[in-house]
Amino acid sequence: MLSPARRGTFDEYLAADEIVSIPAVAEHDWNAIRRQAAWKLTWQFCTFRNLLVHGVRFTSDAMGFAWGGIYRTLFVSAIVTTSYRNEGHFRSGERIKGTNDFFVGNFALPRAGADVREIVRLVNLRHHVAGVCKPEEDDRVRVIDAYEAEFAYVATSFIESIRRGLELCGLPPGSRKGRDLAWPICVVLYQVAGFAGLTRMPRDLDAHERFRDAFDRRLRERPPSSRVRRMAQEIARRIVPVTASYADETVPRHIARHIDPETREYLFPDSTILGELDTQRIEWNRRQAPEGRTSGIKSRSEERQTIWQRSDVAALDKAYHEAVMAVDDAVSSRLIGAIMLHALDSGASMPPLERRSIDLAAGEPLIQQGESVGEMYVVLSAKAPLVVLQTTEAAAEPRLVATLRPPTVLGEIGMWRGQPAVATVVSREPNRLDVIVIDRARFESLKQESGFRAATAAEVQRRLALNSALVGTLLDDTAARTGDPRLASIAQLFRFLTGDSHVSLDAVIDLPDEATPAECVEALRRQVDDAIEAGLPADLERYLKNVVTTIG
Repeated sequence: MLSPARRGTFDEYLAADEIVSIPAVAEHDWNAIRRQAAWKLTWQFCTFRNLLVHGVRFTSDAMGFAWGGIYRTLFVSAIVTTSYRNEGHFRSGERIKGTNDFFVGNFALPRAGADVREIVRLVNLRHHVAGVCKPEEDDRVRVIDAYEAEFAYVATSFIESIRRGLELCGLPPGSRKGRDLAWPICVVLYQVAGFAGLTRMPRDLDAHERFRDAFDRRLRERPPSSRVRRMAQEIARRIVPVTASYADETVPRHIARHIDPETREYLFPDSTILGELDTQRIEWNRRQAPEGRTSGIKSRSEERQTIWQRSDVAALDKAYHEAVMAVDDAVSSRLIGAIMLHALDSGASMPPLERRSIDLAAGEPLIQQGESVGEMYVVLSAKAPLVVLQTTEAAAEPRLVATLRPPTVLGEIGMWRGQPAVATVVSREPNRLDVIVIDRARFESLKQESGFRAATAAEVQRRLALNSALVGTLLDDTAARTGDPRLASIAQLFRFLTGDSHVSLDAVIDLPDEATPAECVEALRRQVDDAIEAGLPADLERYLKNVVTTIG
C-alpha cells in the first residue's frame, strides 16, 4: 500500500521500475534531440490544409495543439484551485506569453544561452512563489512531492495533444512512425519540465502511456466539484483569446480543432460566448506588435536582465537567497520573490522601489498594535532582532509572539486588510534597519500580482497552520455530527487557506467563485463569528476564536 508521503507522486500511478530520474543531457546531445524533433514536427504539420489556412506560418497549427494540452490540465482540481487561490487568472495574456516564452525558448534556443537561462530563472521563481516548488542551489527548484504527478501531467498533456494533432495531420499515434516521433517529443517535454523542477519521468513511451491512462482514469473517477469546474471555465475563457492568437485561428476554430472533445465540452459548454471571445482575440492581436518566433523572447529577456541589475532588485535578490537558505522561514522568501516579480513584470513603467535606513531606539515600535499600517517593509538587514508582541482581552500584558531576524517582510497583512495592526513590532535595543519600503500607492499595484497574492495567502496559511491539524479534525467531526452546513463550509475554507489544493470546495457557502484570497479570509472570519454566536462546543469555540485572531 502506498504510504501517505508518496501520494501525489508518480508512485501512485506507475510501478517503481517504470519511473526513472530525468537524465542529464549534454548540451550537444540536447541540441541534436530538440532540432531533430522540431524538424520532424515541422514536416508533419506541413499539410495542404495548414498551407491553405496559415501559409508560411503553418507551424502555428502545432502551437495550437500544444496549447490544447494546457486546457486538458484544467481537469485537475489542484491546478485549478491553486491558480485561483493565487489569482493565476489575472493578467492572463502576460502569463500565457511567459509560458510561451518558456516552452518555445527551450525548444528553439540553445539551453546554455543567456536568454533561456534568464527565462528558466524567472519561471522557477514564479513556481516557488506560487508554492509548487522548493528552491535549491543556483536558482534551481524541485517540485514538491504532493504535486509531482500533477506537475508531470502538464508535460503529458502537451505531449498527448501534439500527438492528437499529428493524427489529424495523417500520422496515427499507434503507427511505427507515430511512436518513433512520440518518444523524442516525450524526451524534450519531460526535459523541459525538468528545467522547472520535475526530477523524474516515465521510463519509456509505454510507461508514459500507462501514466496518461491511469491519471485520466483518476480524473474521471474523481471529477471536480461544480465550483471547481466553474473556476476552470473562467480561466479557460480568459486565456483562449490569447492561445487562439498564437495558434493563428479564430476562437471557434481553435477550440474545435485544438482542444479534445471531452475537454471542449467540460470548459466551453456554452457556444454562444465564442463570438465575444473572438472579439477579445482580435483586440489582443491589435495590441501586440508583430514579432518572430524567437525575437520577442530575446527582447523580453534582455529587458528583464536590465531590471535584474537595478539596485533595488539586486538588494531584493540578495535578501531572497538569504531567506531561501533560512529553511524555517520559507514564507519570507516567497514574499520577497513576489515583490521581485512585481518589479520585473513592471519593467521601466514604474520607478525603483524606495530603500531607507530606519533608526529605532530601545522599545520604539516600527508597527504599533491598534494603529493603521501605512507602509510595508522588506527588512534587508538589522543590527539586532525585532520582536512581535500582542495584547489580547485575556492578557493585558503583551505576550511574545515571535522573534524576527532579517530578511523578513512586515506589514503585508495589515496593508492588505486596511485594518489596524493586530500586533506590535519593536526592537528591544537600539537598532538600525535597512529596508525596502512599499507605500500605499505601490502596494495597491503590488497586490494585483498573482505571485504576491499567493505568497500573502501563504502567510495566512502559515498562521492558520499553527493549529491546522487540531482545528481541522475538530471541524470535520463536529460538522459530520451536527450536519451544520456552516461548519462544513468553514472546514473546507480552512483547509483551502492552509494550502490544501485538493479540497473539493463543494460545501463552501456565501462566497462567489471569483473570490480573491482576501475575500476567502473575510468569509472564513464572518462564518466563524456566526458559528460562535449560534453556539459551539467549548473546545472548538476556543480554537476558532484563536483562528480569527491569528489571521488578523
